[in-house]
This record gives sequence, structure tokens and C-alpha cells, in this order.
Amino acid sequence: MKWHRFTIAAAVAVIAAFALQPAQAEDAAAFYKGKDLTFLNPGSVGGGYDTYMRMMIPLIEKKMGVTVVPVNNGAGGHLVVVNKTYSAKPDGLTILLTDGVASLAGQLLDVPGGRYDLLKMNWIARVNGEKRLILFTKKSPFKTLKEAIESKKPIKFGTVGKTDSVGIATALAAHALGLHAEIVIGYKGSREFVRAAIQGEVDAIALSESSSKRFSKGGRLIPQVTLARERSDLFPNTPTVFEAFKLSKDQAWWLDFNSAFAEVDRSIVTTPGVPADRVAYLRKVFDEILNDKKFVAEMNKKRRPIGYASGDVVAKNVKTVLGSLTGEKKKQVAHVILEQYY
Repeated sequence: MKWHRFTIAAAVAVIAAFALQPAQAEDAAAFYKGKDLTFLNPGSVGGGYDTYMRMMIPLIEKKMGVTVVPVNNGAGGHLVVVNKTYSAKPDGLTILLTDGVASLAGQLLDVPGGRYDLLKMNWIARVNGEKRLILFTKKSPFKTLKEAIESKKPIKFGTVGKTDSVGIATALAAHALGLHAEIVIGYKGSREFVRAAIQGEVDAIALSESSSKRFSKGGRLIPQVTLARERSDLFPNTPTVFEAFKLSKDQAWWLDFNSAFAEVDRSIVTTPGVPADRVAYLRKVFDEILNDKKFVAEMNKKRRPIGYASGDVVAKNVKTVLGSLTGEKKKQVAHVILEQYY
């Protein structure tokens, strides 16, 4: 008899749990309707992050019934917007399209100004994860990357800051390949340092494959290598760095470490402490948007491809990267990214 009562009670509990799930989702959806949703990104107006954000806004507003307030922060750098998101009210009304590479590096390297813990934040989805290429300008004194490696003359690269995704990719690649590099920082965003490259202020840049496709149009920038083990689908005729050079085990480690950050890359994240049902609702919304065939096709036309990964997958990748370095290797990585080329 006791067993019978227990079975009935358990069955009721299970049914109640299942019944509660849609109710919670409905509550989360109802919470957002009519509210302002602040959507931050670390880029400047017209750049890659800005394009991704603004293309998603109409779909977000339609699905959620919110008014999206876009906020660009190209001049302030990624740390500022990650800090803002981390310290925002934990209500789920602040989201960030983050530079995952730079955000990870900021925490991994204890960069001054970083006041956040990515392991505590709520990861919603990855928008894209891209390979990077090294590109030379027409005015570069070097015709090939091999020539630059063999030269004692420094090659100048441009970027926003030491710990943005371009700066990190540049420093790690320069170290791996033994380049005599100088990295010029202080540009407001990708458009600005690409313009500087085209005008001859710098000799080279390391861009994502979609940005490389866009800015190499008309021969303004000349692709040299893809910084990955597989070729870019957008640049099938450009060799990988592993194809172009015979690399030591240590060189390969630096290049693979750089590639690991791309698993997070451009991802959407929100504040720690946001109620679980709202996190689940945000994940559902962005899952639908980033897997919408029409939206993906529109982004491809703009050369801003979608490389979706779920929030759970991104969170696992964040944990993997942040636990991958200890001791002397961590100090060496910090020196390469923060000091060696400045």
C-alpha cells in the first residue's frame, strides 16, 4: 500500500514538472514583451560586430516583442562592454555579442581592467566562429610571408588593442612564425585599421575570413595564409600556414592554441544570475534566428556567415580554454600577447 501511494505521488510530481516547463517558458516570454533589451557589441558602426547585431535586431524584436537598444563601443574596447554586461542587473535585459577571443584572453591573462568571470556568465549562442588569415597591403615592402619571416626589417600590423581578437591572432601568429613584427594599436574598429592598411600606415593585418573576403575585394589586400589546419571555404586557393611552412611541434602548438579561441569567437552572452527560464528562452530565440535559412542566406550575401553553436557548447568551450594554461606557459603566453610586439 505504501509503495502504491509512493508511485502515485511520484507520477504526480513528474506530471507537475512537465506541466511547469511550458508555464515557465510562457512566463519568460511574457516578461520580455514590451520591454527594452540592451544589445551591446565591442565594434564600431559599420564593422563586423555591428552588422551581425543590426541584422538580428528585427528578428529579435519580432520574436520577443521587445525594443532592442543597440550599443556600439568601438572606441572603448571589448573589456568595457564585457564589464558592463557582467555587472548589469541580472534580469536578462542586457545581452552582448562578445569578442570571445578577447574576452577569454582578458580573463586568462588577468588583463588590467577586466572585472568579469566568463565561467559565471550565461552563454546564449555562438553566432560565428571563423578562421583567420594574414593579409598584406599593396604597399607592403614584402611580397610574401616567407620574405617577411626571413627579413630583419620589421613588418607592421594594425589592430584595435592588445587583447582584441585581431591583436591576439597577430601576436600568436607572429611568435609562432618568428616574424619581426610591430603591432600598432589604437584604431577604433576593423574599418579603421583596414583603411590604415590600405593607405599604407601598416603593412599587414590578420582578419577573419569573412572580413578578409570583404576587404580583399579588388586586390586592396592580398591573402598570404590561413591560420588554421584546414583551408577557408572563402579562400580555397590560399594555403594554410601548415601547408606553407614546415613547422616545429612548438610552432604548431601556438597556432593551434590561437585556433582554439575561435570555438567561442562571436558569441552572445548575458549577465550572471539571470533566472534560468529567461536564459532558456533567450537560447530558444537565438537558436531559431541563427538556424533560420532565410537569415543565414542573407548573412552569406553580406559575407557575414553564421557558424551557430548552442549556449551549452559555448559554455563548455569557455571552460576548456580557461583551464588549458598553467604556470610558466601562461606567463609566456601573457608576454607574447601583451609585451613582445609593443
